[in-house]
Amino acid sequence: MELSQIRYFLAAARQQNLSKAAVFLNITQPTLSKSISNLEEELGVLLFDRRGKKLKLNECGKGFLENAEISMRELENAVAEAKNTASSPAMYLGLFHCSERFLMCLGDFSKANPGVIFQTDQLAIPSRNIDTDEFDMLLYPGNPIFRKYKGDIAYSDPYRLAVHKSDPLAGRQSVILSDISDRKLIVIKHAGIPVDLPRQMCANRGVRIRETLFTNSYEAQRLLISCDCGVGFVPAGWARAYAADPNITLLPVDEDKLKQDILIGFKREKHLSADGRRFAAFVRNYFGIKTPAATGGETRRAAAGTGMPAGQKGGLD
Repeated sequence: MELSQIRYFLAAARQQNLSKAAVFLNITQPTLSKSISNLEEELGVLLFDRRGKKLKLNECGKGFLENAEISMRELENAVAEAKNTASSPAMYLGLFHCSERFLMCLGDFSKANPGVIFQTDQLAIPSRNIDTDEFDMLLYPGNPIFRKYKGDIAYSDPYRLAVHKSDPLAGRQSVILSDISDRKLIVIKHAGIPVDLPRQMCANRGVRIRETLFTNSYEAQRLLISCDCGVGFVPAGWARAYAADPNITLLPVDEDKLKQDILIGFKREKHLSADGRRFAAFVRNYFGIKTPAATGGETRRAAAGTGMPAGQKGGLD
């Protein structure tokens, strides 16, 4: 899902006319029509009822509009804030995963060190060409696709089940995997990333999924669940936006193994700035991670769930 698709959708929803929306956006009508069709195809649902050049939002479109407007306002605020700090030196953090626990750690450090500026880059998938040296720190899930990065487990993130507020499960205190049998499951899947853990565990437990809808972002998954298009598993660290959505109920899952290890890796100390070394020490202490010096020059990482052996040397390659 691209930002331009959201912008085009918003213009079409407000104008309710393809020609007027295209003029407003300064693009051709076929370009606008194709963009909206691609968005609907990615979401797996129709957003408009069409009558010639006139458009009318259907129920799913109305729900998507409400959430898209909120997301766009948040993005505009983030862009404005980034421009305000663009001229300041920054510590670069690459985030393949983000969570409230890490953000609380970052906030505590910032309060104690008000002069240190951070710039975060929320990364979609690891690229073979990514230059890890451009980041002072990487935060990522324990998954074999991240095997080239060397870090330490900071914490484990349990999964929650997100359902629409009208779903019969919404009144439950918790769920088990068999509760989603014969349901439509909305799954996060990027090219090159293996089938996600919750779906694989459902298969191992013999839980039959009636239909699976794949999307490539948590934001798209949240919007689909908010429109009552299915249910989905989300790590607790990504759950803040889901919990804030009035159309979604988040439920604990009674399954001990249904959790995602979250790892943190830093540049080698000799390549970190003084602020970077101070931040690395703070983070390791915050999450109880043993430093390389405390373990004979090596950091420990769990082999389970990562496809990597224990005892890899610390630092980012």
